[in-house]
Amino acid sequence: MRKSYFLFSILLCAAFGMQAQNSVTVDASAEYIGYANVFETPANGEAFVFGDSWAVEDLKTVIDPAGGTITLQPNFNAYDAADPFWVDPATGLGNKFFEGNTFIEDASLVGSELTFSGGVASNDLDPSYETMAFIKVFNADFSVLKIETAPLVAGQNFSITYANVEPEDAVVQYGFSVYGRNANPDDEATLGSVVVVDQVLGVNEFDASTISTYPNPATDVLNVSAQEQITAITIYNMLGQQVIALTPDSNVSAVNVSTLRAGVYMAQIATATGSKTVKFVKR
Repeated sequence: MRKSYFLFSILLCAAFGMQAQNSVTVDASAEYIGYANVFETPANGEAFVFGDSWAVEDLKTVIDPAGGTITLQPNFNAYDAADPFWVDPATGLGNKFFEGNTFIEDASLVGSELTFSGGVASNDLDPSYETMAFIKVFNADFSVLKIETAPLVAGQNFSITYANVEPEDAVVQYGFSVYGRNANPDDEATLGSVVVVDQVLGVNEFDASTISTYPNPATDVLNVSAQEQITAITIYNMLGQQVIALTPDSNVSAVNVSTLRAGVYMAQIATATGSKTVKFVKR
């Protein structure tokens, strides 16, 4: 009976032009893939150098199925003081910027809308590194990438939805990335980490519809309103970098976004009982 209902649902979606929907959450027992993209440092122009498969353990991602946690760290594997490609001999600092991606690739999700959710148990990562959750969708030859992202904020749950389903979609990946300078293993303890789980317990339930933002797109001001006092407004770019942080003391706030570059941003609005993250366009 359940199988028949499932097939009927697929046929119904096809008949009425509706997209099938899937939901996944952080699963520390799943099989993860590692991939690295390597760039020149900002001082050297930030050009893309290469991308290649990378062992998850060499990305310094620690997956604990028993504890249900995934720990994300800066990369300490690509550091060789004797190799000027990886280490600047004059400064001893890493000589590349390393994007370590830890993700699941699931062919069964192709052609459907997808929501990826989880929670951030802790985040004490050094602010020079950027980290985010993502859904990436590629075409068959990987020449086109569509991506949805969410920042990883300590103590908060996250949820990302990919809805731009197209016939050319061929590969679906969801997971996490850490981006920043390839690091000296001696600094591992001080650079921190991010721990993600399936859900952060104790996060207060609240009605997200009571928080609104407008206009979208925004040119100079993004207005934020809520039925209760807004305690924090944090805006991130799509790399997960914090670009604006405010602590309003009322239930209405006008956020000056005039200095932001044109593009897509995420605004996280927090109140005493919960938070809501919205995507907006800066024009």
